[in-house]
Amino acid sequence: MKKIIFTFTIFGLVILSAYLVITMPYRFYYTFQSEGVQSDYFIATDRRNILYSGLLPSKIKRGKTVFWKKIHFSNYSFDVPFQDVTFQVFPRPKIIKGRTYPYFDILDHKGLLVASVSGFQVSKFNPSIPIDEIFNLPIITQFIKPATNQQVWLDMLNLNIKIKNYNLYSYKDVKSLLEDYPISKLGYYLYIYKLRQKYFAHNAKRIVQNGPFHIIEEYKKDDLKGLARSYFYEKGRLYQFDIHYNEKHPDHNVVKDKMMKNLKLELSRDQESSLAMYNEFRKLKYQKRFDYQGMLLIYSAWSHELENQSFYKEMIYYLEKGDYKTSQLFGLYDFAKQKYGKTFSGRDEILKNDLKSKIEMEKAQELKKQQRDLADYNIDGETEFKDEDSKIDYILKNVDVKEDKDDLTEY
Repeated sequence: MKKIIFTFTIFGLVILSAYLVITMPYRFYYTFQSEGVQSDYFIATDRRNILYSGLLPSKIKRGKTVFWKKIHFSNYSFDVPFQDVTFQVFPRPKIIKGRTYPYFDILDHKGLLVASVSGFQVSKFNPSIPIDEIFNLPIITQFIKPATNQQVWLDMLNLNIKIKNYNLYSYKDVKSLLEDYPISKLGYYLYIYKLRQKYFAHNAKRIVQNGPFHIIEEYKKDDLKGLARSYFYEKGRLYQFDIHYNEKHPDHNVVKDKMMKNLKLELSRDQESSLAMYNEFRKLKYQKRFDYQGMLLIYSAWSHELENQSFYKEMIYYLEKGDYKTSQLFGLYDFAKQKYGKTFSGRDEILKNDLKSKIEMEKAQELKKQQRDLADYNIDGETEFKDEDSKIDYILKNVDVKEDKDDLTEY
């Protein structure tokens, strides 16, 4: 009898052990999705819902934007003010760490800043396996290693990694759980969670997807500034596009929404793309080439060939011949001087001549003042001079001229 009891006890312990071994990963996963986990093998304390359910679609609807024009600018296409009397684009090219970026601002008709466009960085999408020790188990990485970058990207945006709550004391439910969610699939889910934690910015106030390959992150920088940051996925690379907007301006949402409406990735083909935008410029009526519209199209052409001096030089030429104010060109001059060593300005000689005349005038005024000051001194009537210069030399040698004192108090 004792042998039978012992045998059944051993058999029961084996069954219990097997049950615990089989259900332990699922107990762990249920804890992970309901409370979070912090252990030596895996850490998941970020409880944001998007890390489990993925991204919701944006509410952006594509369509025509009146008085705005679609342009191909760098690696993107989007709408910008073209015939809109309220807003205009102002170029603001920058050199950062030796790289050139075709930034620009959008100002209203009063010259107030509404938004700034920057970014244009390209980085590698890096879906590497996390460093948590749980990923050292082959069964956990079984689903991860064969996955392509594009599949991982799409799952990162869309896959819901929450699993149904089964009754772990029901043989039928445990069997269904094993069939629906093998341990290797749970490992892949943990991997997706970690990638989302890495790529979905923690300080973003909202993250949505605008199609399968476009993420939009919105930030609140401070009380006056906001940021809409886009990431586009293409063949293992991420293309970044930033719109900084002035929340104090009443029209900041109008400008941001119009720019985001038809924003998409359109990779630059360098010379081919720049010539296409330049041909748009050539199609303008002759007088339009000298105003804002001409500048915008040439700046777009230059964005595809940032080392091409010709487009930049031509843009300045047409703006100077047109109705653009010199103050609005100063930013373009400064960048040209920094990158190309010259301003490309046809106004340089005029400015130089104006400066030369000003210097000569100041010299003449100073000489007259000096002569008036010296004439005020009394000279012995018996002293004779050959000429006026001899008289001045005599005065300078024999009369102490008081120097102007500093306004600073001496201690």
